[in-house]
Amino acid sequence: MLEVNDLHVSYGAVNAVQGVSLRAEVGKVTLVLGANGAGKSTTLRAVAGYHKPKAGSVLVDGADLTGSRAHKMVRNQLVLVPEGRRVFATLTVEENLRIGGYRASRAEVEATMAEVYEQFPILSDRKGQQAGLLSGGEQQMLAFGRAVMSQPKVILMDEPSMGLAPTMVDSVMTKVREIADRGIAVLIVEQNADAGLRVADQVSVITRGKTVWTGAAADADTAAVHAVLGETALEK
Repeated sequence: MLEVNDLHVSYGAVNAVQGVSLRAEVGKVTLVLGANGAGKSTTLRAVAGYHKPKAGSVLVDGADLTGSRAHKMVRNQLVLVPEGRRVFATLTVEENLRIGGYRASRAEVEATMAEVYEQFPILSDRKGQQAGLLSGGEQQMLAFGRAVMSQPKVILMDEPSMGLAPTMVDSVMTKVREIADRGIAVLIVEQNADAGLRVADQVSVITRGKTVWTGAAADADTAAVHAVLGETALEK
C-alpha cells in the first residue's frame, strides 16, 4: 500500500504542491483528478523519486521512502509509467520489457514476461518489432508491461490516455483495471475524468497543489468534478 501524507514540493520559490495526501491500496485504482497546473504530475514524480519533497512523507507498506531516488523506489517495488510512454524507440518490444525486469533474476524475468505476454497479447505479436514503430496505444501497453516486469507493489500512471485515439482509450483503461486486479496498488493521474472514473475505486481531487476531496469513485459528485476541472473534463 502507498500512503502520501501532506506532501510539499517546490521548484525554487514556486510551491507547486502544498499539502497533497493520497492512498493507493492493494488491488485498487486510485484516480487523481485536477485541472492543468494543479500539481498532479509533480506529485507523482515526487512520489516516484524524481523530485525531492520539501515536506511530507511517502510510505510503501509502512516503510518511509520519502526523498529516495527513483532507482531506490523501483527496488522497493514502486514504479512510474510516465506521461508520453517514454519507450525506448530503437529497441524491440522484448528488449524494452527486459529492461523493466533488470532487477529480477533470469528465471523471474522469463516467468514475468510470459505473464505480460498473456495479459498483453499485442506485445507478444510485436515482440521482435522496434518499439518506435508501434501505435500510441500499443506503446502504452508496452509501458504498462515494462512496469509490470519490475514486479511492483505500486504502479503510478501519468495520463495514460493522453494522445490516444478515442477507440483506444477504453482498451487502455481496461488494462489499468486488469493491472490492479493482479494485486497491485495503482495510482493514476488522468485528465479524461470520465474514462478514469469507469475503472477507479477511489478518487482524490487536487486543486492548487492541495487535496480538496477524497472518497469512493461511486460517491464522486459529477457537478463537483465539473466545477474543479471544467466542462470539457467529462466526455459523455
